[in-house]
Amino acid sequence: MDDFDRLQMHLQDAGCDARTIDQAKRLYAAGAWAELNRCLRLCRSAQLDALHVQQRQLDRLDLLIRQTQNRM
Repeated sequence: MDDFDRLQMHLQDAGCDARTIDQAKRLYAAGAWAELNRCLRLCRSAQLDALHVQQRQLDRLDLLIRQTQNRM
């Protein structure tokens, strides 16, 4: 497995989209390390934002569960 395949596999496992993966591979090939780091940080930030949205949804469900349990 070469570096590009390994990079792609790790980015896919991390949940990055195809556009981000392509961009990261281009930056890696060009040796543009600062730009690649920025690309990876942006992908991480997007993942964290999605996690926060899911956490708020779970919090709302927990509230509804508690409210219904209190009515039993």
